[in-house]
Amino acid sequence: MIEVPGSTRGKLLISNSSVIQDFFHKSIVLMVDHDADGAFGLVLNKPTNQTMESLIKNLPETVHSNKQIYNGGPVDNMFVTIVHNQKSSADPGVEIIPGIYMARSFDTMVEILQSKDAKFRVFQGYAGWSSGQLESEFEKLSWVVNEVSEDIVFKEDESESLWKDALRSKGGIYKYFVEHTKDPLLN
Repeated sequence: MIEVPGSTRGKLLISNSSVIQDFFHKSIVLMVDHDADGAFGLVLNKPTNQTMESLIKNLPETVHSNKQIYNGGPVDNMFVTIVHNQKSSADPGVEIIPGIYMARSFDTMVEILQSKDAKFRVFQGYAGWSSGQLESEFEKLSWVVNEVSEDIVFKEDESESLWKDALRSKGGIYKYFVEHTKDPLLN
């Protein structure tokens, strides 16, 4: 029997590349919310060609103006959000896990961009599942659930490399197969 988690809020979903061949192929999703009504997350390893200054109008120039934007998922490309580690922000937003926040406020984004010690990433779009949809994908073995680490959330790396790092961090058989096969989830 397949174990379907009650909620993946505050966890990572790592795609099973032998099952998922669409947008989510070799992707990692930071789960922001998951309940009986559905699920919501941000894909961590799909960089775009956009920069902060090309995407967000009237953004003050900072050292981060040319920072790359990530494709948070295939839903609503007008949805722009920042994931950061600045609890001291005037409005840090929703705490995903202790010390990591998601905000949509323009003012919060500007405040984070002007901070010298902030770790952050900006996403356009999101991943969303309707009620029961994600649970159905678990039954098809589409996803591996893992704990979130700050390293994975803020690491800006080539997408497949980050996916492999996430599997290695899961340990056990996942670590072995990522180091010894082309596709660690084929077996």
